[in-house]
Amino acid sequence: MGNRPLRANLYKPTVRGFNAMASIFSAQFDRLRRDQSGLAMVELAISLPFFLTLTIGGVEVANYASLTMQLNQITLHTADGAARIGSTTRYGNKTISEAQIKDIFEGAMREGEPIGVGGTHSYADPKTGAQTIRGNTRIILSSFEEVSAFNEDQPRYRIRWQRCAGSANFYTSNYGTKATATSVTGIGPANRQITPPPGGSLMFVELQYYYRPMILNGFTKLTDHTISQVASMVVRERRDLVGPTGSDGIYNAENVTPATCPWG
Repeated sequence: MGNRPLRANLYKPTVRGFNAMASIFSAQFDRLRRDQSGLAMVELAISLPFFLTLTIGGVEVANYASLTMQLNQITLHTADGAARIGSTTRYGNKTISEAQIKDIFEGAMREGEPIGVGGTHSYADPKTGAQTIRGNTRIILSSFEEVSAFNEDQPRYRIRWQRCAGSANFYTSNYGTKATATSVTGIGPANRQITPPPGGSLMFVELQYYYRPMILNGFTKLTDHTISQVASMVVRERRDLVGPTGSDGIYNAENVTPATCPWG
């Protein structure tokens, strides 16, 4: 019985202490709720990943669009130049030479210097993992003409000759070679094939470029892949399509090394 007042006295200060602590915490939380000094930092931390994604993605897409446009222009200029070249003879049609074709390729490579058309890239074989250095680009120029025994009722055409530029030797023609396109109805992508005019020829150009993203491979779903471009131009003036004896229609008085393709 004598201990009861002592218990009451101990209990009352404990309740008062609890109330005091609750008041302190309530005041602290209230100040924290009203405090906006770190709001900008929090907003930045939340929005920064989305902002970086949009920025990097925008840079990659813009670079890809610009690169594709430049490759398209190089392909078109190569076809146009190949259709214009030739030396006028006094009594015959225009003749073309190996030196003139190499000049066309040299111009294409110079035009593509800013985007690395003549450059190289490292490549890991997906099966063996072996690292190699490969060229970025292959340009294929084809002379597309009527077959020798041309029949207007059943027109057939052929690739008379092909010349190549660029060190990407792993690329081959997607539209035939001199050995395979000997009697075809046209050249070019499916449903977009073209033919030369009667008695004439056209220059058909394929450009294949190995694209690699600028920043992160696959970050914007733009991964390593081949960009392919094609263009064609009809030869403007009458051209000597036969050439000197034993040739495929190209002269080589300058004795330069022909820019032949690996497949002949």
